[in-house]
Amino acid sequence: MDTTKHIDRAEKEAARKNYDLAISIFDQVLALDPNSGPARTGKRRAELAKFAKNYPSPSSTQIKNLGHNFMRGIAKLFRMHTMAAAQAEKALSNDPRNVALNLSLGHSLLAAGHTAGAEAAFAVVTEFDKNDIDSLKILGKLYYDSKKYEESLNCYERVLKVSPRDQESIKMRKNLAAEGAIKSGGFDQAGSARDLTRSADQISNQEKRQKLVRTTEDLNAAIDELKEAVAENQDDGDSWLRLGSLYQQGRKLKEAEDAYSHAVRLKPEDYEIANRYGDIRLQLLDAQVRQLREEMKAGEAGADDDLRLALKERRNVRIDEFRRRVNGHPTDTALRYKLGQFLLDAHQVDDAIAELQMVVKDPRRKYQAMTLMGRAFLRKGLGDLAIKQLEGALEGLGGVNEKNLELVYTLGQAQEEEGQLEEALNRYTQIFEIDISFKDVSDKIKDLRDNLKNGA
Repeated sequence: MDTTKHIDRAEKEAARKNYDLAISIFDQVLALDPNSGPARTGKRRAELAKFAKNYPSPSSTQIKNLGHNFMRGIAKLFRMHTMAAAQAEKALSNDPRNVALNLSLGHSLLAAGHTAGAEAAFAVVTEFDKNDIDSLKILGKLYYDSKKYEESLNCYERVLKVSPRDQESIKMRKNLAAEGAIKSGGFDQAGSARDLTRSADQISNQEKRQKLVRTTEDLNAAIDELKEAVAENQDDGDSWLRLGSLYQQGRKLKEAEDAYSHAVRLKPEDYEIANRYGDIRLQLLDAQVRQLREEMKAGEAGADDDLRLALKERRNVRIDEFRRRVNGHPTDTALRYKLGQFLLDAHQVDDAIAELQMVVKDPRRKYQAMTLMGRAFLRKGLGDLAIKQLEGALEGLGGVNEKNLELVYTLGQAQEEEGQLEEALNRYTQIFEIDISFKDVSDKIKDLRDNLKNGA
C-alpha cells in the first residue's frame, strides 16, 4: 500500500505544530506498514518537538510505560517481535528520547524482518548516543544492504573515530568502494568473455573514481573518461553527476556547477542532486565575495559596488536554496535553523523569527535558536523579548564562557537599550575578564561607568 500521501500530510501537520494529529497519522501508517522508515522517523521527530518545552520527568514516564514495558518483555520472551516493536513504539510516545527504548525497537524490527523500519530506529539511536558503535555498525550494514553506500561509509567512519582499531569497520571502509563497483559493474548482464572484460574495466574505473584520495593524473583521467561518456549520451544523468563530483574534488567549481546543472535538469526530483548543485553555487559565490573583498582592500575601482551586488546575490541564493530544502524536509530543524540564520542576515526579521520559533522546539538546537531569536527581537526594537531569549540561551549553554562571548555581548546590548545599565555593565565586565580585546567592551565599560557615575 502506498502511504506516501499520508506521510506527507503528517509532516505538514507537524510543520504546523499540530503534533498530536501528526503522530496519530504516523501511527495509522505504521499500523498499515510496520516497515515504513519515513513514518517512524517522522513520528519520532514530531514527538520530540511536542515535548521540547516540557519533557516528562523520568518518574512519570516510568509509571506511564509500566504496562508497555511489561508487555514488551513478554513479547520478547516468546519471540513475538512485531508485538515487541509495537509496545516499544507505544512506550516511546511517552519518552521519545529514551535510547534504550529506541534500541529495543530497532532490534525487534530487525528480528521481525522490517529492515527499513529498523534503519530508521537505529538512526535515532546513533543521533542520541554518538558512541554506540554497535548500533552504528548495524546501521552501516542496513544502509549497505539498501545500497545507500555513502551513508554506510559514514557510519563506519564514525565508528573508527570512536574505536580506530575496529577491524570490521576498517574492512568495510576499505571494501565499500569495491562492493559498490561490483553492484554496478555489469557482471549480472555479462554474457560473454568480452562482456566480462568490459565489466572488469568498469570496476577498475569505478574504483578509481571512488578513491577518497587520488593523484591529479588519476583524477584527470577519470574526468576525461566521463567527458567522453556524456558527449556520447547527453541524457545520462548519473554520468553528469559523477563528472560534477570529480570536478568538485579537483576544485574546478565552475565546471562542477555546469555538470551538476545538467544532472539537475535530467533528474529534477532528486533532492540530493539539487543539494549538490546548490552547494556548488554557494561555494562559487563565497569565492567571488572573497575575491572582491581582496580587490576592495587593494583599492581597485568599482570593487565596492561589485561586492555589494555579490553579497546581495549570495543572500538571495542562500535563502532560495534553503527554502527549497526546507520544503523538501519540513521537519528538519537543522535546515530551518540555517534558513532562519540567512533570513536574519538578509534583514528579513519576521520571517527569520517564524523559522526559529519552530527550531526552538527541537532540544538539540533550542539554545542556538534562542540566541538568534534574541538578536532578531533586538533588531525589531523589542529589547525585553530579546533579553528573555538571550538569558534563556545563556543559561542553557552553560553560562558565560569563552565560547559564548558573542551571546553575552548581544545580551549586554539589549540590556543597554532597555536602560538596564548596571546589568549591561556586568555583562561587558564578564566578557572583559575573559577577553579584554573583544570588540569594544573596554569602551563600553568606560562609557557605562561614566554614565552611572553621572546619574544617567
